[in-house]
Amino acid sequence: MIETFEDHGLRFEYPAGWEIDVTDHGQVLTVAVQDPDGLGFALITTDESCPDPDAVAEAALEAMREEYPDLDASPIIETINEQCTTGHDVEFFAMDMTNAATIRCFRTPRHTILLFGQWSDAGTAKLPDQIRDVLRSIEELDA
Repeated sequence: MIETFEDHGLRFEYPAGWEIDVTDHGQVLTVAVQDPDGLGFALITTDESCPDPDAVAEAALEAMREEYPDLDASPIIETINEQCTTGHDVEFFAMDMTNAATIRCFRTPRHTILLFGQWSDAGTAKLPDQIRDVLRSIEELDA
C-alpha cells in the first residue's frame, strides 16, 4: 500500500505505515520519511535560495565522509521526473552493518531540491527499492 504526501509544493509517494516528519526553517523545508524498523529513511529538502545543485550534493557527501571516512562513493547523473539530477551512490560500514545511501540534487525555478536516502542491509530486501521509489516519485507542484 502506498500513501501520497502532498503539501508545501511537493508531492511524492511513500509506503503506508512509514513515519513522516516535516521541518520548516524558513527558506529550507525538510520532509523525512522513515521505515517502521528504523533501518532506512528518505529526506527531501527544498531550499528557496536555490544554491548550486552540484555544491549541495558535494556538501552532503562531505558530511557523510566526516562521519564515515572510509565510505565508497560513485558520482551519478540521473533523470528523475524529467529533472536532471547530480549526486552520488554511497556505500559504508557502520554499527556492524553494510549501509548504502543515494544523494541526488537538482534545481527548479523556485528551489534547489536535495534527495537523500539511506538504508542498512539488515533491513528487508525490498527496502532499497522502496527508498529509491520515494525519491524517484518526487514532483514539485505549481505554486
